[in-house]
Amino acid sequence: MKKLYLRFILMIVAAAVMGCSNDDESETTDTYDPTYKVSYYRQDPNLNQRQGYWYDNKFIELTPQKEPPYTLIVKWDNDEGEKAFNYIVDKKDGVVIQKYDNYAKNSAVILCNKYISCPYLYVSSSYKSSTGFLYENEFMQIDNRILLKMKEGKSVDAIAKKYADVLTLDTNRENVRGTEAFDCALKTSCEVLQLAEEINLRDDVEWAEPNMYAPIHLY
Repeated sequence: MKKLYLRFILMIVAAAVMGCSNDDESETTDTYDPTYKVSYYRQDPNLNQRQGYWYDNKFIELTPQKEPPYTLIVKWDNDEGEKAFNYIVDKKDGVVIQKYDNYAKNSAVILCNKYISCPYLYVSSSYKSSTGFLYENEFMQIDNRILLKMKEGKSVDAIAKKYADVLTLDTNRENVRGTEAFDCALKTSCEVLQLAEEINLRDDVEWAEPNMYAPIHLY
């Protein structure tokens, strides 16, 4: 049986949400800021795509948040990404309602009125499982890492070579029950989910799935 590995526990704090009027045209129109190539969407642009992951030969469908406020995990891996993130947060344009520091390095959680996309940042939507699996009525987020286990006698080098443009094998991670971990250079949780599914279907792979953030609520 595959084991679902949860690397991080995400703290999402309930906040007072800034409302917006349906009559405000600026709040219902997609916009673009060329400064850091930031796109703002009324909804997740991948909302209508099939998203999910395989667990024990069963596809677990995931549905992104459909309405604001959106809880997004944002990650960056260089100074330009950090500058882009700070620029988005510091604009004070009503898009970002609240920022929460995540204890994982180079990452944060934002509560916002629009979905954000930026080539300098990795952004994960918040998802609910439509099958009620694992976290029923709870939102989970997708990390930009893919965990996998090769079939007996098969080498992970084949994965590393085929996907060298987007995956980097984490050689510092302790091997856990024969599993491997790849850092992923893709920029959205939808892309990570799709790549994990593609790898999972390979003949030399026993299973593959994205690393996930488990929800936790503080009262």
